[in-house]
Amino acid sequence: MTEEPLLPDGDIQGDVLAGFRKDHARYLFYRLEAVAAAKASLAALLPRISPLADVAAFNEAFRRARSRRGEPAGAMTAVWINVAFSRTGLAALAGEPDVDAFADSAFKAGMRKQSRSLGDAEDTAAPGHPNRWLFGGGRPVDAVVTIAADDPRVLSATHEYVDALLTARPGGWTLVHDQPCATRREQPGHEHFGFRDGISQPAPRGRLSSGALISPRYLDPDDPRAEAFARPGSPLVWPGEFVLGLPRQSPARVGEPAPAWRTGPSWAVNGSFLVIRRLSQDVDAFRRFCRESAAALAMPGVSSERLAALLVGRWPSGAPISRSPEADDPALGRDDFAANDFGFASAWRTHATGPARLRGDVPLPRGVSRTDGFPWPEADTDAVRCPTAAHIRKINPRDEASDVGGAIDNLRRTILRRGLPFGPSYDSDPAAERGLLFACYQASIVDQFAKLTNSWVQRPAVPRGRPPGHDLLLGQGEGLFATLLDAEARPHTVSASPSWVTPTGGEYFFTPSITAIRNVLAAPVRPAPERPGD
Repeated sequence: MTEEPLLPDGDIQGDVLAGFRKDHARYLFYRLEAVAAAKASLAALLPRISPLADVAAFNEAFRRARSRRGEPAGAMTAVWINVAFSRTGLAALAGEPDVDAFADSAFKAGMRKQSRSLGDAEDTAAPGHPNRWLFGGGRPVDAVVTIAADDPRVLSATHEYVDALLTARPGGWTLVHDQPCATRREQPGHEHFGFRDGISQPAPRGRLSSGALISPRYLDPDDPRAEAFARPGSPLVWPGEFVLGLPRQSPARVGEPAPAWRTGPSWAVNGSFLVIRRLSQDVDAFRRFCRESAAALAMPGVSSERLAALLVGRWPSGAPISRSPEADDPALGRDDFAANDFGFASAWRTHATGPARLRGDVPLPRGVSRTDGFPWPEADTDAVRCPTAAHIRKINPRDEASDVGGAIDNLRRTILRRGLPFGPSYDSDPAAERGLLFACYQASIVDQFAKLTNSWVQRPAVPRGRPPGHDLLLGQGEGLFATLLDAEARPHTVSASPSWVTPTGGEYFFTPSITAIRNVLAAPVRPAPERPGD
């Protein structure tokens, strides 16, 4: 196997490859008002920006403590800060020529100009139209600061420090929107529709400066999937799919790299594109749709709960319908490995030997069983168990060939999802606003987020259109539908014009390296040289 690259973990910002993994966060969106002052306050913030080395080391120590003790180590807490910039922010701090050097057309256009292709409302009076967004759209932003912490009191104190630093005279920045987020106390790890979220993530390849792999390996080396997966269901992906300047994923073979992206100014190396979408969720509308649609379907055994699971591809516990098609299985949903160990076809021998075999010398995460005793599914190429329009199948075809190529090429569409829910639970305050602050990192917005959203979510025939359907969980616009198959493979159509997920803010950002912030973005403005005779 090809040796994995040494990651510049002191230079890459920590949320990109490691993830902050905190229960509490605030996203602060700023408008740049004065360049010289903005650079000075950014230079003052620089020592507090959290590098990958620190975040990854903490996450690994926490994982080991939790595996060893069976409970989180309560004394282990941290607070992290990262910063990213929109196209306009980079233009002000680094200059238009440097921004023009980026090849990513989506980033240079900005989310507002691309909102129609994302399916966002065209009617200026509609709630999801960009003119009505809380940030981005009609309220442009130049930067976002992400603060995450274990303790909400520490988060609040850090938020006050950062905001004062950036906005106090002569800070140079104006706060446009402050978005607090937190895991749901009544259902940790679940989004507001009630489904467990964040189970499936790609596993970046690469080694840290400590010598450790950034993605710990749990599969037995003798298992044929050990070359392709770090843990059951989490495919290994070369880090250049998320960070500029590092080796990318080969579309020909899982374990082989491809040349790095070279698609920006020289200082863009070790940076990553960040997409943020603020998505409001109407829980009552979603539940009502599922009740009414299930009652209208001539499909045996489909309750409102099962219809919701078919649209998501998982039951509320996180149990995949591919492994538990008839009813939720909370024990399966709680097991992170078993809940993610499945495919839709049979590539990479995913279904050849049953559940993945695990190493005996590595401590397992809490709740994971060393022996997966849950029912193992057959290949679902006909989409009888999991519809092709199901959310998890639409945005992650796994081992299934898609419109862009074979199953291995799907790895080049993967994104590292971050973000947290916001707002109170539906049961505590039905009238309040709630939703998800979606965030993801990638090396190409065009080939990753935009491909998933503009094409796979919004079009019924891709990534695979047999039977056709849109992603009704995220899809926007009129005339959306999903095709479900009963046990006899007879088609049943669910039609919708979803109003239960509404974009209320968003922008495309670039998360630069710490070196780029120090030497370019926070560097003092140089006065123009005097001309002879001045």
